[in-house]
Amino acid sequence: MIATYFPFFVFTLLICLCTGTFVMYALWRFSGISSENAILKASRQILPVLLVCLGIASIATASHLGKPFRFLNAFYNPGSMIAQEGIWSMVFGAILTLVAFRVWRGQKVPKVFYTLGGIASFLLLLACSLVYVRAIGIPAWNSGMTIIYFFGSSILLGVAVVYAASMQQAEETNRKTMVKVALIAVAAQILVTAAFTVQLKLGVMNVILPQTVGLDIARWGIGLLAPVAISYLAWRGELGNKCAGWSFLGCVLAGEILSRLIFFMQGVHL
Repeated sequence: MIATYFPFFVFTLLICLCTGTFVMYALWRFSGISSENAILKASRQILPVLLVCLGIASIATASHLGKPFRFLNAFYNPGSMIAQEGIWSMVFGAILTLVAFRVWRGQKVPKVFYTLGGIASFLLLLACSLVYVRAIGIPAWNSGMTIIYFFGSSILLGVAVVYAASMQQAEETNRKTMVKVALIAVAAQILVTAAFTVQLKLGVMNVILPQTVGLDIARWGIGLLAPVAISYLAWRGELGNKCAGWSFLGCVLAGEILSRLIFFMQGVHL
């Protein structure tokens, strides 16, 4: 079972990472928080990584079929969420490639590309989440909370990547503002996680779900409480910018991996 659903695990995690980071990067890019030079340096780190992650995600989603080219059969029904995943993955990938190429060449990227990329990110993430909402016979996923779960994960991962990249630059205004953003993102994800947990406990009464107490504790400690502590220490100046950025990203990423493991265990009983 683990081997069967591992491609979906990888795909959903990386899609949340890519879409959330692109949107948060675009907002940061035009926020005026950091200098143009700092943003250019961070852009040349962030965008190539996103391209690699999107490529791995695309391979993962096709590999679960045994023969990857079978994925093309989904496009015979373009209205299906699986087909929509593929369509918006390609659209998002094309926009991301264009933006990354222009940034790497030192060329100006028109704002319309970021707007279109944001729309493609939203529709791709929505299609990805609806695949699980509409999955037949899996009550743990069949609710609107699954959509909120995916978007919450995407936003937190995106903020974590941008926060880590921005913290590499020694700019005081940027540090204070990004710490606030990081804290808000974690607080929002705490609410989403709590709501999703309540929905599992109260909304899925007719199914006995696996016990994930140990994973839940680890997920809360590493992925939610530790980032809060790191952000607080960074705010007080008791933790260096670079250390804070990478520590925050590492904890958030580990927490979202645990969260995704819990998500699939509750759904397909790995």
